[in-house]
Amino acid sequence: MCVEFRSLNQACPKDTYPLPRIDAMVDRTVGYEVMSFLDAFSGYHQIWMAKGDEEKTAFITDYGTYCYRVMPFGLKNADATYQRMIDTVFKNQRGRNLEAYVDDVLVKSRSLAEHLGDLQETLNTLRRYNLKLNPTKYTFGAASGKFLGYLVSVRGIEANPDKISAIQNMPSPRTAKEIQKLAGRINSLGRFISKAGDRCSPFFQCLRAVRGDSGTAGAKQHLLN
Repeated sequence: MCVEFRSLNQACPKDTYPLPRIDAMVDRTVGYEVMSFLDAFSGYHQIWMAKGDEEKTAFITDYGTYCYRVMPFGLKNADATYQRMIDTVFKNQRGRNLEAYVDDVLVKSRSLAEHLGDLQETLNTLRRYNLKLNPTKYTFGAASGKFLGYLVSVRGIEANPDKISAIQNMPSPRTAKEIQKLAGRINSLGRFISKAGDRCSPFFQCLRAVRGDSGTAGAKQHLLN
């Protein structure tokens, strides 16, 4: 279920707690022999709302008016709140044998024997704080896997095959929205593409042409063709 929290979000001050840099976090997974990929079960719903704030999440249904007792999706500061919690919970493991970005958790080890201990430490921490994992979204003891949009392994970081297929299977763009979609997908693979900015330049020229900017008549014609 999704609730529109636009008005509530406009009234809330911004929580400036930072999310980790994805590129730096992915780089820290390189060189580990064994990894486990975990996902929190309905992650945000594992954080209780403050008693005085529950009614602020109220919503109307055909059966009455209700409010959330746990943190719902869609709140302005939900990501920052969850990241602060997960950083606190795993403060003794972050960067050492674990990486966590919001509800995506990766346990990393140099050997299988070491990994068993690292997993035990992680599960003990989850049990201590009563945090639950999604039983349908996990991989234990893998040599490689997908993490934050990348394929990570002991060999290093590779492009996610799903992202490559998404680009290969796209029809030729005919509108500004389709060009933006293609440029965004290519940008997500930027670290694997030499001179990605230069290669995407024609797309941006087309966008300027579609929006009516001057000096891009050739690009606009290229798009239409």
